[in-house]
Amino acid sequence: MNGSTAPAPHPGREYASCKVCVIRLEHLCYRRAWWFRPFREVLATGIRIFALVYRVPSGAFAARSAACYGCLRFRKNTVKRHSRLFNHLDGYLNPLFNRVRDSLLTADEIAWARALAERTADPAFVEHRRPSRRPAAGAPR
Repeated sequence: MNGSTAPAPHPGREYASCKVCVIRLEHLCYRRAWWFRPFREVLATGIRIFALVYRVPSGAFAARSAACYGCLRFRKNTVKRHSRLFNHLDGYLNPLFNRVRDSLLTADEIAWARALAERTADPAFVEHRRPSRRPAAGAPR
C-alpha cells in the first residue's frame, strides 16, 4: 500500500489505496474525546473547500468497502495532485492531525486499522457485518 491508486472496474473511476483506515480510527477517537470531532471537522472543511475550488467530484473514486463511502481520502489525494498550496499546508497539518489522533489510540488499534486498509485493497474483500441483535422472523425466543 503506497497511497497510490489502482485501476477500478468502474469506467472513469479508480480505487484509492490506503495505508490505514482513518474512518475507523476517527470513530474510536470520537468516543474517547469530545473535542476530537470539532478539531477534525475544521481540517476536513479545509479539504472540502479545496475540493470545491479544484472541482474534484465526490464520486471520482470507487470505494472498495461500504465503510469507505464518505472518506475524505479520495478527495484529498486528488487535490494533492493539483494544488501546491494544499500540499504545503498538508505538510504541516497532517502530521499534527496524526499525532493528535494517534495519542488517543493504542498501538493495537492502529495496527488493526493498517491491516484493515490492506485487506480492503484486495478486490475479493468482503466486509462482514456484525449480526443483528434482533431475532430472525420465526426464530425461537
